[in-house]
Formats: sequence, structure tokens, C-alpha cells
Amino acid sequence: MKLIQRLVYVWRLFAKVISYASFGGASALFSCIFPIIFVLSGFNKERFKTMSRAVNLRWFKLFVWEMTVLGILKLNVKHSERIKDIHSCVVVANHPSLLDVVMLFSIIPNVNCIVKGSLGKTSFIHNVINTLFIPNSLSFEEQMARASEGMECGESLIIFPEGTRTRPGEPLQLKKGAARFALHNYHKVQPIYIGGNEKIGLRKHDKYFSFHPTERYHYNLDILEQIDTKKYSSHPNPAAVNLLTEELREIFESYRKNDPENPANLTRA
Repeated sequence: MKLIQRLVYVWRLFAKVISYASFGGASALFSCIFPIIFVLSGFNKERFKTMSRAVNLRWFKLFVWEMTVLGILKLNVKHSERIKDIHSCVVVANHPSLLDVVMLFSIIPNVNCIVKGSLGKTSFIHNVINTLFIPNSLSFEEQMARASEGMECGESLIIFPEGTRTRPGEPLQLKKGAARFALHNYHKVQPIYIGGNEKIGLRKHDKYFSFHPTERYHYNLDILEQIDTKKYSSHPNPAAVNLLTEELREIFESYRKNDPENPANLTRA
């Protein structure tokens, strides 16, 4: 039995490398077909972005499907019927692993995201990054302006308010940027809790060649009820930002404490 477990573990590590390689190759291909999409859009910027995001959605769906077929990932979406209501809002999620944004992009159409500015300098994907997403190297005011412009056209904006991946066993620490984006023009907030088992090999500071010792990665996404930020309109902006940030922290902490696959909960049980 131990030999079989070791062989399965080795296969999952190998499949992880295959998946990463195919993701990089697909990124390069996606960048190459950008000019074709631009021509097909009739050189219309908004139509170009819509078509590119549609291709982007299918690309991420294909990547998730590949990892599922390879036996290294299992994705389950709870309250998936709420996805149709995700438009012109700020999507806020906890951030336990490297693949969180992949999971969100694979289920949410017409979505934007704030990404590392260094990605916009990567030779083969800089056009994709700078056209479809918002580099965090821009000033906050410029990020806000681009996000607002997109949300006025129906886009949603993904933000991980922790700012980095969650440190296992530590309380969630949320930054205020997500609340500031949401309260600008009082956009609704769509919280999504990302649960499941421990994402060993995908967490902050994990070794690249590591994986969960006994299971594939379980991604259990719960599409929670939207938050109407207009309820904070009577508060001064700094107070409203603090209140919304704390509300989000309490929501994610509550779901994390009740997550049946959270290792901390398994230990207490």
C-alpha cells in the first residue's frame, strides 16, 4: 500500500509540472492570438476586451479541466446559481493558494483583476496583462479609475484583500484596498470563500516539488450573498472602509472555522 501511495504522489508531482508547463505555453499562445482577436473585434476596444475575456474564461476552464483529468484537482462550487448576478461588483476572496485566481477566472465571466506589475513586463504576456488587467504598479488613483471604468461597462473586479497568500494557522489579516474600491461609487461586494483541504505545494513559501501527501487538491468555492455597500453611506469614508473590511474578515473567519476540511478544525475534532 505504501508503494502505491508513493507512486500516486510521484504522479501528482509530475502532473503538477505538466499543468504548469501547459499553462505557460497557453499563455504564450494567448498572447500570440491577441492581434487576431483585435481584428475580429473590428478594432473596437470594448468589443476586443469582451471577446478576449470570453477566450480567457474558456482557457481557464480548460486548465482546470486538465488538472481534474490528471487527477490532481477537484473543484466544487456551492451556490453556483449566484454567478449570474456577478457583474459590476467587487469580487473578494480569501487566498489560501497559488491557484485561487485560476479557480475564480474559470467560473466568473467578464472579470478583471489587479495583478503584480512585474507580470506586465514579461515579454510574451505583457500585452495580455496590460490590456485585460490592472497592474498594481500603477498609482492607486489610476487603479481606481480603470476599475471604475470597467465596472461601469459590466466588468467585475477580483481582489484578494489579504494582499498575499494566507499563512496556515494564522488569523486572517485584511488590507483596506478592497473596501476602498467597493465603496468608490458604492459597488456591491461579492464574497467568495475558498475552502477545501490544505494546498501543500501551493501555499506561501512551499517547496515547488511538494504536494498534499494523501489527496488531490480540493477546491470548495462558496458563492456567498452579496453585500450592498450603500448601507455604509451614512458613515464617513474612513469609518466605512474600516467597517466593511471588518465585516469581510468576520465572514471569511467564520467560514474558515466551520470548514470541515480545514486542518485546524480536523485537529480540534
